[in-house]
Amino acid sequence: MEKKARKVNILMAVIISIVMGILFTFITRGAADPKALESMPPAPAAYLISVLESVVVGVVIALIIPMGKLGSGLAAKFGANPPSYKFTILNSIPFAVINAILISAICSFLGVASSYGHIMDPNKPPLVIMWLTNWLKLLPISIIVSYVLAVIISPIVVRAVGLGGPGGPPKR
Repeated sequence: MEKKARKVNILMAVIISIVMGILFTFITRGAADPKALESMPPAPAAYLISVLESVVVGVVIALIIPMGKLGSGLAAKFGANPPSYKFTILNSIPFAVINAILISAICSFLGVASSYGHIMDPNKPPLVIMWLTNWLKLLPISIIVSYVLAVIISPIVVRAVGLGGPGGPPKR
C-alpha cells in the first residue's frame, strides 16, 4: 500500500511538472520583451529544459514531502473518505500548493539566474529582485493550474496504480 501511494505521488508530480514546465516557459517567453528573449535559450531548448527541471524538482519533492499523507489528513479532518469527490478535492490541496510553490520557486530561480548572467545592461536589477518579481507573477497561476490538474488527474492515477478511486477499485 505504501509503495502504491508513493507511486501515485511520483506519477502526479511527473504529470503536473510537465504541464507546469510548459506553462512557465510559455508565459515567460510570451511576456518577455525582445531584449530579454535574447538572453534566453531558443524556444525548443527552453521548453525542454523547463520540463526537465520541473520533473526533476517535482519528483524530488514528491520523494521528500509526504503530500499524500498531508492530503489524507486534511480530508479526514473534514470527514471526507476515499473515493468520494470531497476527498479528492481536499486531498489535492496540499499536493497542489506545495508543488506549485516549491517547483515554481526553484524552476523560476534557475531560469532567471541562467538568463541573468547573459544580461549586459549595467542597470539590471539585483538577481533576487528579478527572480521574486517573476516568481510572484507565476505563483497564483501555478497554484490554480496545479490544483485543477491534481483534482482531474488524481482519481485517474490512483485507479491506474490500483489504489481505487471514484467508483471503487479498478475492475479486473
